[in-house]
Amino acid sequence: MYKIIAHPGSAHKDDFMAVSVLLAVLGDAEVFRREPTRAELDDPDCYVVDVGMELIPEKHNFDHHQDSALPCAFHLVMQHLGHHEAAMSMFVWYPQMSMMDVRGPYQTAEHLGIDPSVLFAASSPIDGYILSRFSKLAGLNRQDILFEFMQALGKDMLSLIERKMKRLERLKSEAQLVQVKHLKAITCQIDKSPKLAMELYLRFLEDDSVVMSITPSVRGEGWELLRLGDHRVVDFLKIKNDPRVSFAHANGFLAKTEKRLPLEEVVLLAAQAVED
Repeated sequence: MYKIIAHPGSAHKDDFMAVSVLLAVLGDAEVFRREPTRAELDDPDCYVVDVGMELIPEKHNFDHHQDSALPCAFHLVMQHLGHHEAAMSMFVWYPQMSMMDVRGPYQTAEHLGIDPSVLFAASSPIDGYILSRFSKLAGLNRQDILFEFMQALGKDMLSLIERKMKRLERLKSEAQLVQVKHLKAITCQIDKSPKLAMELYLRFLEDDSVVMSITPSVRGEGWELLRLGDHRVVDFLKIKNDPRVSFAHANGFLAKTEKRLPLEEVVLLAAQAVED
């Protein structure tokens, strides 16, 4: 059986995510939260993350504390597994997580151009609770609920990367740009997870005139009309009284139609929500 060794004491997102991804890939392993021995550092069946003062991927040693230029251990593991570049492009939180771990909140806030208090205010009590549970453990095996949770988290993240990559290619071939007055909307008729990878497709388009998406609703049989970004020129409250509209959000960024109208009809409806 494989071993995974992470540092003892307070757990952080870095070591927690690295262990989660390794559990997803290895299938079965026993996790220890302690310092590794020399024999364990030399054993390729023992994955040492965020501890050990070595980065030797062929021995499965992934620490970054010996070199301030290195990214966090989670990134080192993802690089080794071949998922790093995809994760960098798909997850907004991914690059900032490494910066938080390596440089801390104050330098990260400076890099992002925000007050550090914003980072602290955005911290999640859910994250804190889960990490505190991991911190209290000396080890972890398949009989532990947290083992199942971490392994499922790792599998879901890797699966999401694959699904987003496939969906992006599908959007490139199936999605359409339509004129909505002087602006544009993305229309796509993919029913399952209709907004999956939409942010990647928008980045691919590099078109600032795209201000909304029109996709199948995941609640009901109609369309979902969604304002993209902060384009306040779009306000779906303008069409809330239209009998074809079943819902319009009070903040005007979202509307749904009762039925799947013909595409040409829903585009004309959406145009009524755009300021001239």
